[in-house]
Amino acid sequence: MLITDKLLLSYQRCHLRAFLDTCGDWKQLDPPSDFLLKLMRDSAAYQQEALEHETYQQPYYPRGDWEAGAAATLSLMQQGVDRIYRGVLIQGEFGKTNGATTSLVGIDSQYFPEFGEIPETPVHLSSSNLPSSNITLISRPHLLIKQPGQSKFGDWSYITADIWLSKRPKLEYQIIAAFHAQVLASVQETRPETAWLMLRKKGQCSVNLGQRTPQMFEILDDCIQMIENQDKPEVFISRQKCNLCGWYTICHAEAESIKHLSLLPGVTASRYARLKTLEITDVEALANASSELLAEYPEFPDRVAFDVVQQAQSH
Repeated sequence: MLITDKLLLSYQRCHLRAFLDTCGDWKQLDPPSDFLLKLMRDSAAYQQEALEHETYQQPYYPRGDWEAGAAATLSLMQQGVDRIYRGVLIQGEFGKTNGATTSLVGIDSQYFPEFGEIPETPVHLSSSNLPSSNITLISRPHLLIKQPGQSKFGDWSYITADIWLSKRPKLEYQIIAAFHAQVLASVQETRPETAWLMLRKKGQCSVNLGQRTPQMFEILDDCIQMIENQDKPEVFISRQKCNLCGWYTICHAEAESIKHLSLLPGVTASRYARLKTLEITDVEALANASSELLAEYPEFPDRVAFDVVQQAQSH
C-alpha cells in the first residue's frame, strides 16, 4: 500500500476524496475550474517568492519514478547540501506490495498546485495494519534544510519546511509536517526536533512534533484502514469545500440520487452529525422533526432549527 503526503492531506480534508483518489476512476474527474487554476498559479508564485533568496539544489529523476527520486535525494543529503527543494523521502519496501492495482495518473495535478509533477507510476494497494513492510510512505517536503546534529550522514541532519499560501498554520499542514518528520527520521536515522511551515504574511512557524506526531499516526492508521477495507465513506456535500474538488460532479450526483440531507441549505457537517445522533437521516424525517427539540442543541442556534426544518418541508 502506497501512502503519500498528498493522499494524507486529501484524507484530512475529505475522507471520500482520499478514497476516490486511490480507488476511483480518475477519468471521471472534473476539469479544474478557472478559480482553482488561479489558486494553483498563486500558490506556485508564492513558492517561488519564498525561495527567491534561497540557494538550493533539486534532485532530478524520471517523472513518477519515486525510487529514483529517493536515491537522488539521498545522494544530495549524503553530500551535505544545505537546501534541497522537492526531495523524495521513502519509508518502506517500495514496489513489494500485492493486490489490486489502481492509478493516480492525473490526480496530483488536479488537486494540488504542483505543475508538471504528475506521477505515472501505478499505485499498488494491499492489506496490512500500521506498521507493516507492505506499507510504503512517500514524503515530498518543499524543502529539506541542513542543520547541525548527528545522523547517519555525519555531524549534520535535516529538518523539513513546507511553503503554504495560507495565512495560518492549519492543523492539516502540521499533520503533514509530522508525516514528513516520520519518513525523514527513517531515512537519516535520527528524529528531527522540529519542522517548519513557511506561511504568507506570518512567515516561519515551527511545528510541535511531540504533539502532532501521535495525532498524525492516528489519522494515518484510519486512512490505511479505509483503503485496505475498501470502506467507501458516506457522501457529504459542503458548499464551501466541494466546489474546488474534481470529484464534485459524481459526488453531487450520488447525493442527489439518495436525497442526502447535506444538499439542504443550513445542514452543515456538525449539524448533520447531530441529526444522525437523533436518527434523523433523511429529508422526510427532518421535515417531521420538532424545531423546538433541535433548538435545544448548540448546533442549531437562534432560528437555524426552524429554518432547517422548513427547508426540508419545502424540499
